[in-house]
Amino acid sequence: MKHVSLLAALAALAALPALAQPAPAEAAPFVGSWQIGFRGGPDVIVNVPQVSCDDPAVIEAAGAHAIHARTPGGDMGIWEVKAFGGRFPWWRADGASLVADWVSEDAFLLAGKDASGIQSDWENAKQWTRCPVKAPDASE
Repeated sequence: MKHVSLLAALAALAALPALAQPAPAEAAPFVGSWQIGFRGGPDVIVNVPQVSCDDPAVIEAAGAHAIHARTPGGDMGIWEVKAFGGRFPWWRADGASLVADWVSEDAFLLAGKDASGIQSDWENAKQWTRCPVKAPDASE
């Protein structure tokens, strides 16, 4: 009997990775100009963005399921966008990864890895907030 339950448990564990595969996600929601700052909250007294809409981060589509991100600090490269457990992992060809979690229609948190290198570091996640679309200048 013990062998049967052990085999059933092993079969269930082996099936988990097949069930828990990230799926390709649409790049389109991430496309736009963004300011980047610390996440808001009751403990935040002053929240000045690190990247403002005057010189924003820009995300462009690099395919249906990939994005190209640039900040004023440099080119972040091309990332594959996936969907997994309600969040959106970004994976780069060199193995780097980030995870996005939408907090509103126009804002998401973007987390890197914590010190373990395994889990996402939500405590230090940055909030990306979509910049307003500027109306065209009437003189143009």
